[in-house]
Amino acid sequence: MELGTAIEVLRQHTFLTLGCTDPVAIGLAVAHACQGAEGDIREVRVRLDRNIYKDAVSVGIPGTHSAGVDLAVALAVIKGCPEAGLELFKDVEPGDIEKAKTFLQDHEVHFELDEEAAGIRITATVVTEKGVYEALIEGAHDRLLMKKVDGRPVFWADSSCDEGLSTGNDRLETLRGLTINEIIDTIETIEPGEISFLLQGVTQNLKAARAGMAEKAGLELGKALQSLLEGQILPDSAINRIRILVAAAADARMGGVKVPIFGCFGSGNHGITFFITVGEMGHHLGKSDEEIARALALGLLVVGVIKTRTGILTPHCGCAVAAGTGAAAAVTYMLGGTAGQVENAIQLMTANLTGMLCDGAKYGCALKIAASAGVAVETAYLAHTGATVPRGNGIVGATFQETMDNLAIVTDRGMKNVDQAVLDVLLAGQN
Repeated sequence: MELGTAIEVLRQHTFLTLGCTDPVAIGLAVAHACQGAEGDIREVRVRLDRNIYKDAVSVGIPGTHSAGVDLAVALAVIKGCPEAGLELFKDVEPGDIEKAKTFLQDHEVHFELDEEAAGIRITATVVTEKGVYEALIEGAHDRLLMKKVDGRPVFWADSSCDEGLSTGNDRLETLRGLTINEIIDTIETIEPGEISFLLQGVTQNLKAARAGMAEKAGLELGKALQSLLEGQILPDSAINRIRILVAAAADARMGGVKVPIFGCFGSGNHGITFFITVGEMGHHLGKSDEEIARALALGLLVVGVIKTRTGILTPHCGCAVAAGTGAAAAVTYMLGGTAGQVENAIQLMTANLTGMLCDGAKYGCALKIAASAGVAVETAYLAHTGATVPRGNGIVGATFQETMDNLAIVTDRGMKNVDQAVLDVLLAGQN
């Protein structure tokens, strides 16, 4: 693999975001539609894919300690600055909530599922007394593809140079056939300065963990696990300390605490799972920044290969199947594991956690993230001692690549109705 391509993928699929990316993406589409709109708003219509809706409906919005896709729309109308991208709600203050509620009382806001969307797609339509203003985000949470005024296109992104999370999509496919040996060869050749930016993910997400421990937010799972550790119900170990940290960071993010997250491959929760697990294990093992950065690069490339099979948004929990698996591979590498042992860690994780469902972004994500991080570290130690899963055990194949192909079959065919079933449950719960 060319070094330039690897670095490009790593840069394009890591990002800073404030709050869950899905309600932010809805708000971003609305903010783009509002930009330049003339006249008083009469109504707002949002047509979106089922994955975005599933992940947005129950999660906290930063700075509000409240949730709701309608609230995301209203805040975007009164406060949204599309230039802020995935930090759209960074300037939201408590007083803005009342303004948003007033807007919702006085205006119609409608949501419709886009059943034809194969991936991320959000169409926001703002109707005013003077016209109809439309914005389309597609392919990634922050990728503005098109804007229209009264049905006439006024902006169309150049796919060869547009910016956002999706710009790495074509490059991402170059990872598809990578073996673990090729990934290791690549990350060991990269100059340290080219990947030092990845360390920001560890630093930033640990700040979120501290915020989650300091504030009343989300499920407060981090605090609960910490009390179990202090009460000697849980042993004081690297695994449990990491579980506490990732849970606390998820509490903060899902609960709407205004603290940025360094995400990866379209998800802030992926970033919490991955960067804290790998970074903290690196510190526990006494690794240098350079060694941690190389492990982060390795793990992210593994996540990238997984995403070529599953897509960015998935019916299974990507924090387990993708980010957790990448973390296990990275920790195995930091333990001094061989390419075979790193591959065994991936096989073990796939055999263990593939069935974990994604039932939307919510407070309870902290439970899945904590479980995934703990299993990732445990798996790395198991792989380093020689544990493996033989070919033919469930979806595990003879090689990393064969297992990934099997994962694609399970994702595309076996789980194709899971999102709709989960969405039916969520929609019933809203009534």
